Amino acid sequence: MDIQWSLVLFTALTGLGGMMFFFICLNVFLRKTDKGQFIGSIMSVVLLAAGGIASVTHLSHPDRMLNALQHPTSGIFTEAVLVGLLAVCALVFALMIKREIDGGALKAVAAIGMVLGILMAFMAGQSYIMGAIPAWNTELLPLGYLGTAVALGAAAYLALIAWQKADEAACKFYAVVLTVTGAISLATTLAYGIVSGACTGDVAPIYLVGAVALGGIAPAACGYLAIQKPANALVLAGTATACAFVGAVAYRCAMWLVGATLYGFFGLI
Repeated sequence: MDIQWSLVLFTALTGLGGMMFFFICLNVFLRKTDKGQFIGSIMSVVLLAAGGIASVTHLSHPDRMLNALQHPTSGIFTEAVLVGLLAVCALVFALMIKREIDGGALKAVAAIGMVLGILMAFMAGQSYIMGAIPAWNTELLPLGYLGTAVALGAAAYLALIAWQKADEAACKFYAVVLTVTGAISLATTLAYGIVSGACTGDVAPIYLVGAVALGGIAPAACGYLAIQKPANALVLAGTATACAFVGAVAYRCAMWLVGATLYGFFGLI
């Protein structure tokens, strides 16, 4: 089983876009800063669109995707609907920010955006669960998708507000969030790696260095350093974003590689 790069990029980019928007929406309730709301929501839409385009390149006949969309129980249908709804929500949010609409209406859109962001990241992994491939037949797989996306989105959001020159208090708070989400990514990737066997065998170097170290430890460490020195939040958050993205890609690549172990049994038949 080869790594399906189109699907790897689809889930990584939509995870980044969806979870960065999640933290933009979360800030509507926390009110830590007013930086990055408009441009961040537009960036989320661009990332979702890029991920959608990447997924289409996986199809030999993209026109036939419309047939799959006629079946609401399919993974393609679920992912397409979530990407579309999330993009629309982000666009509505951006428009409301541009028109300075606040209060209950903005909070309602933000709450929907948070739910859709989490669902997008989780369901991207849920679609792969199947009994035929033991390494994929566990709920830890989509939890890892969500965990890596949460850390990636938190890192990107901190980088965004630091770039927009948010005050140190806000940067310090979201540095704490980055530390926590990095730990979540570390826990979820380790859990899936142990159960699936990705932490051992031929896949282990990719998994332990990429998904575990870069995807979990590095963002948590960058977040911790940013707590100590919030003035360096932009550099640290940028580093965390790059590491978390590599980690998210490594996690998704490892999934395909450990799934390939099933095919070795066919040579014994």
